[in-house]
Amino acid sequence: MKWLFYVLLAANLGLAAFAYLRERLPNPDAQIVRQQMNEDQIRIVAPRPAPPPAPVAAAPAPGVCLEWGSFGAADLPKAQAAIEALALGERVRRTEVAVSTSYWVYIPPLKSKADMDRKAGELKERGITDYSLIADAGRWRYAIALGVFRSEDGAKKKLALMRGKGVRSAQIGEREQRITQSAFLLRDPTEAQSAQLDNLKTGFPDSDLRAVDCPPS
Repeated sequence: MKWLFYVLLAANLGLAAFAYLRERLPNPDAQIVRQQMNEDQIRIVAPRPAPPPAPVAAAPAPGVCLEWGSFGAADLPKAQAAIEALALGERVRRTEVAVSTSYWVYIPPLKSKADMDRKAGELKERGITDYSLIADAGRWRYAIALGVFRSEDGAKKKLALMRGKGVRSAQIGEREQRITQSAFLLRDPTEAQSAQLDNLKTGFPDSDLRAVDCPPS
């Protein structure tokens, strides 16, 4: 029976050793709690930003022109000389534009062609050459057109100019029509050239200066 005694002794010794070692080993749950309590060791890592999208090639912008106009037959020579003085070369060209007019300044129909011709002579004596004689049959026969305008403001300026030259019979009226006039196109202007055209515009109060797409070369 001695062997049974030794077996039980060995089992008791093994159980005692297991209990001893179990108390000495760290508790996994306790480690988790300690890790959670060490707030000074916790840091937040920002998410990695997504890579930027591949650049898309921009479509080339069309050529830009400055359009200065429009001018009737009387003002065109003066405007032509003014823009030629800037020496812009082949970058500027003259073009024809269709203009929709809503107002005109005119002298009402006179009694006969002789009266109309006599009035035209008086206008020339006052230095006024920008006019058109209306000889066609109809409501406006023997009237004299002094200018057509897209805006009432332009017509008022023209009327004031005529009154200042002593043309008391001039009037403003509405007259919707399309006419062809001349304008100047400057291709790809620099800032300095744009400023030069803007200065020219001040000498031609009825003209406009605007950016437009350049026509094909």
